[in-house]
Amino acid sequence: MSSDQRTRHLSCDALRDHLDNRMPMLIPIEGDPPLYWHLEAGGRRPALRIPVPAGTKAPRLGMQGVRAVCVLDGGDRFLQVFTEQTALLREFHIVCCEIADRIQMEGTAPLVAVQTTVLAWRKLLARGRRMSLEAEVGLFGELLTLIGLASARGWHAAVQAWQHPDCADHDFTVGPYDVEVKTVTGRARMHTIHGLGQLAPHQDRPLWFVSHVLDESDSGRSVLGLIEGIRSSIRVRAPGTLDDFDTRLKLGTENEHAIPREHRWTPSGPPAAFPVDAGFPRLTGSILAPLPESLALRIVDIDYRIDVADLVPSIAPSPDGLDLAVDLARVLPPDVASDLSEPNHPEDGPR
Repeated sequence: MSSDQRTRHLSCDALRDHLDNRMPMLIPIEGDPPLYWHLEAGGRRPALRIPVPAGTKAPRLGMQGVRAVCVLDGGDRFLQVFTEQTALLREFHIVCCEIADRIQMEGTAPLVAVQTTVLAWRKLLARGRRMSLEAEVGLFGELLTLIGLASARGWHAAVQAWQHPDCADHDFTVGPYDVEVKTVTGRARMHTIHGLGQLAPHQDRPLWFVSHVLDESDSGRSVLGLIEGIRSSIRVRAPGTLDDFDTRLKLGTENEHAIPREHRWTPSGPPAAFPVDAGFPRLTGSILAPLPESLALRIVDIDYRIDVADLVPSIAPSPDGLDLAVDLARVLPPDVASDLSEPNHPEDGPR
C-alpha cells in the first residue's frame, strides 16, 4: 500500500484528541465525493458525514453503539453514521474508514457502503464461542502464508488459493502444488498432525509443508488486527477480491467463533518450508497395511507430533517464497484493530 493510502485517514488517536478539545469541527476526508468527520460541541457524537440524495432514509444498522441518521445542512442532505459511546471509538473509527474507502475508492453507493461495511463488522466482532488457542495460532499462520503468497502472486491469486474448494485436505492450492500450514508458539518447531491423510499429497500435485513459529508480544498483532490489515490492503489492491476473502475467512473460523483479539503475535523468524517427500517425517495410511482389515477399521483416528527443527529441505528454494519472512509493518497498513477490547452484546447477532 502506498504511503498516501496509509495516511489519508485521520488516525483514531487524533480523532480522540479532537473530541477531548470539545469543540465543534468538520474535518474533510481526502477524496471524492467529499466526506467529513463531524464533531459536535462538548465532544459528543463523533460522526462520518456522507452527502446523499434528497429523500434518502437512514438505514437501521443493528450494530452495538453505532447508529445512522439523515440531517439537513444548508439545504443539502447528509447521512451521518455516529456513536455516543466513546468506549467504542476505535471500533467506530475502523468502520467509518472502511465506509469512506468503499465510497471514495470503489465508487460504492453510500447506503450500500454503510450497510455492507457494518454487516461485515457485525459478523466479525459479534460475540461467539471462543476460538481455541491452537485454532487461533493456526489461523494466524495461515494468514501469514496468505500475505506471503500475495507478495509473490498478488491478492487475487493468493485468496483464490486459500482453502481451495477443489482441495479440502490442505490449506492452499497454489497452481500446480498444495500447501499445508502448521503454526506453534515458543521456539520448537514441533507440530501436531491430525490423521494419516493430512500429509498425504494428491496424486497429481506435490505437497509443501510450511512451519511458522510465533511469539506473543505487545508489538505484535492480534488475529483481528491481522485480518483488518489484510482487508485494508485487498480493498486498495484488489477490491473485487474482498468478498471472496470474507467468504473464505468464514470457512476458516467455522462461522461461529469470535475473532480473537486478546493475544498479539509476531513471527519468531522466517517460516520453514519443506516438500513432503520421502525425506519428510510423516505417517500415512500405509502403516495400517500390516493389520488385518477388521483391526484397522477399529483405529478411528491418529494424531502425532513431528519435529522439523533443523530439517534440511530436499528442494531449494521453495516455490513462491514460502520460506521468506513476512514484514507485516511493510506490507500492511498500520494496526488499528488490535486494541479492540470492548465486549459485544448478544443483540449484535451471532456470527
